[in-house]
Amino acid sequence: MYTHLHGHSTFSFLEAIGKPNKIVAKAKSLDMTSIGITDYNGMYSAIKFYQVAKDEGIKPIIGVETGFVMDIHSAFTAGQVGNIILIAKDKEWYQNLMILTSFADKEGIAGKPKIDINALKTYGIGIIAIMGWIESRIAKMMLSDNQESKMVEILKMIQDAVGADNVYLDIVAQDYATIPELKKINDQILDLGENTGIRYVVHNNYFYPSKDDKEAWEVALAIKDGKKMYDDDRRKPKGDYHIMSEEEIKAVMRWDGFDEKFVDDMIATNNEIADSIDVKIDLNQALFPNYDTPDDIKEIYEKIEKDLVVEK
Repeated sequence: MYTHLHGHSTFSFLEAIGKPNKIVAKAKSLDMTSIGITDYNGMYSAIKFYQVAKDEGIKPIIGVETGFVMDIHSAFTAGQVGNIILIAKDKEWYQNLMILTSFADKEGIAGKPKIDINALKTYGIGIIAIMGWIESRIAKMMLSDNQESKMVEILKMIQDAVGADNVYLDIVAQDYATIPELKKINDQILDLGENTGIRYVVHNNYFYPSKDDKEAWEVALAIKDGKKMYDDDRRKPKGDYHIMSEEEIKAVMRWDGFDEKFVDDMIATNNEIADSIDVKIDLNQALFPNYDTPDDIKEIYEKIEKDLVVEK
């Protein structure tokens, strides 16, 4: 059974459509036992997703896709910031994922949140990191003809930060005839895996639940960009970005020339990751921070109260 680890809900603000309940329902209709949501730059869907998935007997895989640079203090334009996918493995790392997401929003540039390698070292231990999608840091380096040695160096630093066994390379399941530039990226991802020993996962990266939702998705993109559907320069993404079944994933990969056993191994890795995840969120309770009050709190209160009376 195939598990989507990389995909987006309507909480990716006009970059995707599909509420968590629709995503879970689609996964259940395909007899999937787990599915992930990795929304852009936020975890706003996490609680609703967790609730509906648990109710439907589907394991929720909670993640985020955010910007990644080596050093947040270096100068970058928003277009230079490639992405990284981060997934929480258990309750403790779910908390760390929230910290990383908040950090990324605080350090963003021109509306593009970002984290760096030091943030991963501080908060990313045990978090799963995936690289490879067209918008990833690695893919942007590939399309800019950066040297492979530099990419290997970055991947090793990410491994040092989150743990070597928690880093994966993403092979994208889309038709090469439709997206020719993807072949170059996937081929180089395969080379990186050979040179680093990092294992592969496979996704088509969903942005809407079903095939017939694609037009609605394009409407959302047009709204975000301030375009009309009849504008020639509106975004018209090539490819199929619905929640694919295992059979659809395999068919695309066969069409692209991948060996069937290799595809089966990638799918098995997806499922292995899903099996390793055990996030439990405590719901229906008020969570307040614990603050130690100073011994002279009564005197401080009385002084403030007295000052207020004087001001009046």
